[in-house]
Amino acid sequence: MDPNAAISESAIPELFAGLGSVFGRQVTLALRSARQRDALGRPFADFAVSLAVSLAWGGDQYEFAAEAKTRNTPRVVEDAVRQARRRAAESGRLPMVIVPFLGEQRIERLEEEGVSGLDLCGNGLIVIPGRLLLRRTGQPNRYPESRPSRFAYRGATSLVPRVFLRRAEYSSVGQVQEEIRAAGGAVALSTVSKALARMADDLIVDRSDGRIVLLQPDKLLDALAKSFAAPKPERTVQLKTPLSVADFFRRARSAAGGSDPALRVALSGASSQDRYSAGLRADVPIVYADDLDELKRRIGEAWKPVDRFANLQVIETRDPAPFFDARSDDGGAVFASPVQAYLELAAAGDKRDAEMADQVRARILRDLAR
Repeated sequence: MDPNAAISESAIPELFAGLGSVFGRQVTLALRSARQRDALGRPFADFAVSLAVSLAWGGDQYEFAAEAKTRNTPRVVEDAVRQARRRAAESGRLPMVIVPFLGEQRIERLEEEGVSGLDLCGNGLIVIPGRLLLRRTGQPNRYPESRPSRFAYRGATSLVPRVFLRRAEYSSVGQVQEEIRAAGGAVALSTVSKALARMADDLIVDRSDGRIVLLQPDKLLDALAKSFAAPKPERTVQLKTPLSVADFFRRARSAAGGSDPALRVALSGASSQDRYSAGLRADVPIVYADDLDELKRRIGEAWKPVDRFANLQVIETRDPAPFFDARSDDGGAVFASPVQAYLELAAAGDKRDAEMADQVRARILRDLAR
């Protein structure tokens, strides 16, 4: 079977049978379709799973009501757990979920919930309260699924989740798009919708009752950090400029007339850390710009490239993330957003940077809660 093809519910018993014994020869599993009903005419669930355990203390048999799903996003698994529990209670069986893939974290989550789970890759968890706990993990995902906006937390699309760290609740997809524009970004409405679908699948936002609400800001920051990549440089210049950082930005943001082209410019997140956390970094400040030639024109005679002893580094990039939600101070400097600062510091790998990243993260969550 093509691992990228969609899995139909009718194929699940056959696929599962092809795994052999997940937990070894002492444990056998058999699936039968929910078309079979119990003595009262109630369906077993998507599947009724019969688990026969043969151990030294005897060959006991346990019955499960299993809810099978063809996807395994957090929201789908949570829904399956609720449905399995309800149907297990109705039929007097134990709850189980079956999905294409269960990673280590999902299995740990199921164990906390006291719900058994099996996947089509050879991983699983069997929970018999007070009697038995079986786990098998480590089998790779053979069914990577194509989800809405796979890269929702990366690049230009990441502006959608990032805007929820400015404001936690919106009334519509259009309002999310407007907030992105207000923060200096631009994302197509269709991209906003796809990113929100992914965030809802990941249980990061809830879309109900005419609202779109951030549920798990911590998890959102983790998702952004996991997908973060430094802005791709187009060109890089080392400068030894006589201008202070504030004066550099004042010139960069000046324009001789209304016909001058737009220019986006901001300090990098790492170079903005002192605005959001205690401590200072000793490296040369980094400035991101989306048009190096225009920036050079505006800086004029103070633009002095050098090979050594630079006091400013300028990176040209087309990535919109470094400029999104940038903030200015009274002196004229433009700082990266706290989210960008957190992501760059967290990705740096240095212990001191990690400590500052934790401070910025705490500030983001604190400000969001106000």
